[in-house]
Amino acid sequence: MLKTDVIIIGGGSTGCGIARDLALRGISHCLIEKGDFAAGATGACHGLLHSGGRYVVNDPEAAAECIAENMILRKIGRKCVEETGGLFVRLPGDSKNFRDRFLKSCETIGIDTEVLSPSKALDLVPTLNPSIEEAIRVPDCSIDPFRLCLLNIVTAEKKGARIFTHHEVTEIIKEHGRCVGVKAREEHTGDMKEIRGKLIINATGAWGDRTAILADCTVPMTLSKGSLIITNHRLTNMVINRLRPPSDGDIIVPNEAVCLAGTTSVPVLDPGAVEVDPREVDIVATEAEMMIPGFGTTRLIRTYAGVRPLLKSETNDDRKISRGFRIIDHENGLYSIIGGKLTTYRLMAEKMCDTVISVFGLKTRCKTADTPLEGQERLSGYPLSKRLKKLKDIVCECELVTRADVEAALSSVGSRHIGDIQHRTRLGMGPCQGGFCTYRALGIMQEAGRMTPDDSMRTLKEFLQRRFKGIKPALWGDQLREEQLVESIYLGILAMEREE
Repeated sequence: MLKTDVIIIGGGSTGCGIARDLALRGISHCLIEKGDFAAGATGACHGLLHSGGRYVVNDPEAAAECIAENMILRKIGRKCVEETGGLFVRLPGDSKNFRDRFLKSCETIGIDTEVLSPSKALDLVPTLNPSIEEAIRVPDCSIDPFRLCLLNIVTAEKKGARIFTHHEVTEIIKEHGRCVGVKAREEHTGDMKEIRGKLIINATGAWGDRTAILADCTVPMTLSKGSLIITNHRLTNMVINRLRPPSDGDIIVPNEAVCLAGTTSVPVLDPGAVEVDPREVDIVATEAEMMIPGFGTTRLIRTYAGVRPLLKSETNDDRKISRGFRIIDHENGLYSIIGGKLTTYRLMAEKMCDTVISVFGLKTRCKTADTPLEGQERLSGYPLSKRLKKLKDIVCECELVTRADVEAALSSVGSRHIGDIQHRTRLGMGPCQGGFCTYRALGIMQEAGRMTPDDSMRTLKEFLQRRFKGIKPALWGDQLREEQLVESIYLGILAMEREE
């Protein structure tokens, strides 16, 4: 049995941020995550470090939090933030009244803006729709959510925190009415761990209500699915937003060698059972094409969906629910933190840790806004030119991941999960979506003794099924032809059996 002061359940950006904050304040803790880091909404977002412009008209409090955290994360996380800048583009027919409210609200909140003529906007992003009426420049950025989580965990581990990924909490232990610990099951072996703590934090995002139920508590939540699509190359070097009230398909975000476009907003009940509806792909692609006309003829390589853990609201329109956050004291040793956004994860962690410090009767102040994230040089993959310098034993041609990169990741995490390697190296995240590199990485894992031949074959089949699930809604044109090629390679050349 392990004893610690604080138990964090959930390894998304909020959970990882809490771990780092507690470490810097000298509070012992452990973090338990049922998958790998960023397995939920964090890893399924569009990788946007918000300027706040998206919310400035309808949700000014969330917008103010976003711009403040945007500036902090640029400073402390330079290696996982790409300072792209962003444009809000007004197309013919878009409301000029909304444009005026947007500019006035930005000025009130303190978001820097610059109104650009169509010609100046096209100089910045030549692929833009040439019929735009105008564009407004804002300080949006692109951010890597996987790298962000890993960098937060570096400090926690260096300060002695115990981190358990691929462990699912099956029970919150209660004694005399108080939560005093958890039991967690290891995903691969089924081994159980019992961990005791003075305080438990539920940071499980969309699974917040299900986790709270383990302690006979409730969390008021509204779950909203957002679906996104990925293009096979980068269509813009700036974040492109539609200058109108939030709606489907109004943002395009450059991310490494590709672009992400989204999103939708669909109420759901089960965060573990979401799929992308092909109609959502049509909507997002059509809307994106209005901002960047070339979008319609660009190959879509994958779709994915995440679930927003929103605060409970009476409104039927998910887009009108605040993107703010809330800490709930269940008054039995369990705290839940819900709502918020990737951009505000650090602030959420700060407020949660302030609560912990208050409960413990301490006065240690938060240091996360002034202390750069540790490990940035080691985990930095930007830009691709950096990887081009080490063109040797390439395993993943799309993302230029080498055998040494895979072996280093295996050595650092001791993993038996191909997803852990992907999150740490970007293997399989490029145009082929792992079709031509995953089996090579599994071979390396087998050679390293991480899995048996049977394990690697089972893992490969599971991976191909998950991959096809994400690609299926976007199968047409060139992407359909590539998928047929991948299928023929695996079924015809590598003699894999078709799943019934």
